[in-house]
Amino acid sequence: MEMLHDLATGILASVGWAASHLVLLAFIALLVFVAAEAVAVRLARAASRRRVRLRMVPSKTFDPDPEHLWRSTVQLASAASSGPWWAPRRSRTLRARLRANADGDSVLDYFLEAPAAARHLLDSTPLEGVRLEPAAPLPRRKELPHVVRAEFTMRGPVVARLREVPLVPDPLQPLVDAVSTLRTELGESAEICIDIQQVPPWQLRLRRWQRLSEARAYAQRQAEKDARSSALASLSEDSFRIEVADMLSGNKNRPMRRLALPPKSQAVDRERTLGKLAESAGLLRVQILARCTATRPERAAQRMRRIASALQVYAGDVRLSQRGRQLGPWRLDANRKGLRAAFDQRWRTGQVSAAQASWVHASEIVGLLKPPTRHCRVPLRHQDLPVYAPGTPGLMPHGWHRGADGKERLIATRLEETLVSVRSGKTAYGKTTQAITQMIALAHDGGGAGGLFIDPHGDAMRDAAQFLAHPHIAERLWYLDLTGSGANPRTGSWNALGVEHGQHSEQIVHAVVDAFADMLGWADTTHPRALTVMTKAVEALVELNVALVRRGRAQAQATLFQIEPLLTDAVFRQAVLDAAALSEESARWWRTTFPTIPPDAFPTVLNPIERLGRRSTIRAFLGQPASSYYLRAAMDEGKLVWICPSATGPTDRLMLSLLFNDLYRTGLSRRAIPTQQRRAFHVFVDELLSIDGAVELLAPVSEQLRKFGVRLHGMTQLLQRLNNSTRASLLQNASVISSTTASHDSAVLVAREWNGAVEPTELMALDRYEHYISLTHHGKKVGPLRIRGPQPEDTFASLARPHHVVSLRQQADTNLGAALVEQALEAVNKHTATVSDALRPASARPSAGEEGDAVEPELS
Repeated sequence: MEMLHDLATGILASVGWAASHLVLLAFIALLVFVAAEAVAVRLARAASRRRVRLRMVPSKTFDPDPEHLWRSTVQLASAASSGPWWAPRRSRTLRARLRANADGDSVLDYFLEAPAAARHLLDSTPLEGVRLEPAAPLPRRKELPHVVRAEFTMRGPVVARLREVPLVPDPLQPLVDAVSTLRTELGESAEICIDIQQVPPWQLRLRRWQRLSEARAYAQRQAEKDARSSALASLSEDSFRIEVADMLSGNKNRPMRRLALPPKSQAVDRERTLGKLAESAGLLRVQILARCTATRPERAAQRMRRIASALQVYAGDVRLSQRGRQLGPWRLDANRKGLRAAFDQRWRTGQVSAAQASWVHASEIVGLLKPPTRHCRVPLRHQDLPVYAPGTPGLMPHGWHRGADGKERLIATRLEETLVSVRSGKTAYGKTTQAITQMIALAHDGGGAGGLFIDPHGDAMRDAAQFLAHPHIAERLWYLDLTGSGANPRTGSWNALGVEHGQHSEQIVHAVVDAFADMLGWADTTHPRALTVMTKAVEALVELNVALVRRGRAQAQATLFQIEPLLTDAVFRQAVLDAAALSEESARWWRTTFPTIPPDAFPTVLNPIERLGRRSTIRAFLGQPASSYYLRAAMDEGKLVWICPSATGPTDRLMLSLLFNDLYRTGLSRRAIPTQQRRAFHVFVDELLSIDGAVELLAPVSEQLRKFGVRLHGMTQLLQRLNNSTRASLLQNASVISSTTASHDSAVLVAREWNGAVEPTELMALDRYEHYISLTHHGKKVGPLRIRGPQPEDTFASLARPHHVVSLRQQADTNLGAALVEQALEAVNKHTATVSDALRPASARPSAGEEGDAVEPELS
């Protein structure tokens, strides 16, 4: 008892001393707290300096499922709790930094910052399609004068959840849209930092106990309220008023008075009361900070409002709202002088204030803890593609695009990157109009690039002429109309067998023979005799032309129409063979094998040539000995060539086959020119389907000629009807793919090339002159984008010269040496005699049969 008495006495004495020295004790406690806080601050700063920084680079096909996202979030939470043993909890965080980058591939660059001890956890990620790479510290930019800060916290019941945002479309899409109009060239920036850390178990238990206690107290209060209501009802039954009323009414069957029961509280539903606090796994403390800078205060504030609006996508029973209070015209938030320092300190270090952090479940913000996925549509930024204006050098316009800022711009690509383009879609919906605009832009470009426009309809030149009627363009223009339309048609000349420009004889032979074989379906297994006869005939005439040009008789060169007398006229044939410097093998073939070929074998070769000759314009074009149309000169000198063929029958398709084989051969002949000296030459082919049926060179042209400066731009209504090899080659090498509204099958083909970024139904619902288009800029794919097709009369209205169209056509005819078809035909019809006259001195030599050479049988 004595010991207990002494203990009690001591306790009372201590309490009395403490009561009399409260100020001293409070001062000592304050000193201890300040010292502990100072130590904690220094340790936290030291720990914050020991952090690693990684960049998460998603692939174009990054499309995570919820399970992989959950695993990634658990891994990030584990990384957040890493750190040295002495590091205060406030510094044990993981930061996801979303930095607006208007100059990169993605609008948002995604970085992870964590304690250095967590490096082994972050070296790999459960997210497929994401690459982690070390990131250097962010470069310090010149601080702009206007900075807006904001901290976003949860407003609402602590146990309630944010809205469950689906992964498609990407939850980051609103943030991407919010920062897409950033002007980094002016120094503007926008960043969002999401700091997470695990909730300590003792804090979770404490908050659960508080919630359950509050729920039980609330239930008890409700029970007491209900009991009071029941008691008042019971007392009202015994009131004097009720008794008198019963006596007067004679009511003797009145029920017995209810007994007033003691209050009984309802059982508390633990899961409902605790909400997200009932789950320990995945529970995080989160701190969301945002910072915007701009040259003008309204731009920074506007950017922050857009970010705040973007976060409202998560609003459910609770929402993420900006911390602060509005006091009349003033707002107390992180932008006030007294509060900036604390915000900036957390911004620099990534430390989390336990008192201000919000509690969330990982599933609520999983959309923020990942980089953008393939479902995130990146808006076109003003620096992603150049903007075209008439006369801008080195650019090819494609269409009007409305940017994230609401402004329409005529987007373009660089000419050197526009190698192969494919356009598909319905007729009269803007494909040809877009190509005409590009051809006009090419004409007004100062870089000297040339172009060839193949227009089977003949409307393109009529639409473009008034914008080309300028002296510097007219002197470069060639116009070749093979349709024979008009009162007095004119045409240039092209001897497919001519060598006056230094053409290689072997290349000419291959080009002409291949053109006939491709169009007519000749093969060694089906038409060996026709192939042999055509090859030998063309070879003989080309060698004859070589001899004539050496003698200065270029105007006497043989043409395709001299193949018929070569095969059927013995005198003419002997004259040719005597004058041409044939190889021994070829000469022996004419002496031995040719006489054994029956005459009925020749129509297979001669009939197609005869059909060409029946078309007066084509006959005048192909029958003249010297060529004013020389495609190699057009390529090397940057000419603008407009060809209007007709593609309605086999004869016209044969003509196209000859032209395309000449294009292919001419492009290959540029290999002798140094790469830097090869002028670009853009070939626009309208109605690709009709031409693809005539020639099989579209695939080789797109695959090989780009190396020699030739660019192919094709337009077709039905992409699926092209030959498989042609379609595959065009799509494989296309730097531009465009589609107007199309049929389902065609829309599916194009949408497949864009990997589902555009649904086929979207393509099928486009209005007239609207396109979806994907482009290439600086070696990177841009799009698909929705654009409005350009119209020449809108784009080049200031360059129109309708009163000079007639002089333009006259200048184009002069450039090409075009003559009236009727006059040209007079010379063409007499040209066999002209060739014979040139060969007359050699025609007196003995024939091959008179030399007594043996005749060998024809090889099957």
